Amino acid sequence: MSKFGKYLLLATGFVFFATFARIPGSIINVHAQDHGCSVASLKGKYAFHLTGVNNELGGPIAEIGIDLFNGEGTRGVIRKTGSQNGEIVDWTDIQWPSGSYKVYPDCTGSFFDAAGTNAQNVIVLDGGKRFSVVGVLAATIISGEGVRLEEEKELTVR
Repeated sequence: MSKFGKYLLLATGFVFFATFARIPGSIINVHAQDHGCSVASLKGKYAFHLTGVNNELGGPIAEIGIDLFNGEGTRGVIRKTGSQNGEIVDWTDIQWPSGSYKVYPDCTGSFFDAAGTNAQNVIVLDGGKRFSVVGVLAATIISGEGVRLEEEKELTVR
């Protein structure tokens, strides 16, 4: 047998062996089970901005603020400002918590208001460093983003 034939036979044998023998590194997991998101992915203080239209007020809305997530499913805006239909709302402190949230392993989830109504759907990005939201209430059409300012080890609220 020629040298080429020996190498071809050796390479073919290795590929066959690797296919059926489960050699570490020979199999690529497209959907790794040990990675993903959970409520713990959103933890800490986030700056957010939202823009959209409030159909009940008949005009555009825009908000920026600080949202706090405890990593266990409780959340709330703690300070915000914005404009609703051209009327400026100055910085307002809000009692925390003012809602809850869920995050699923595929990094999608929802933000709920204090009454438990699903107000926004969310996608968690960059391992929880950022999120993107879209409103799901019929009267309000909003979208926005949040960026983690700091991750808090112990949740302390003023």
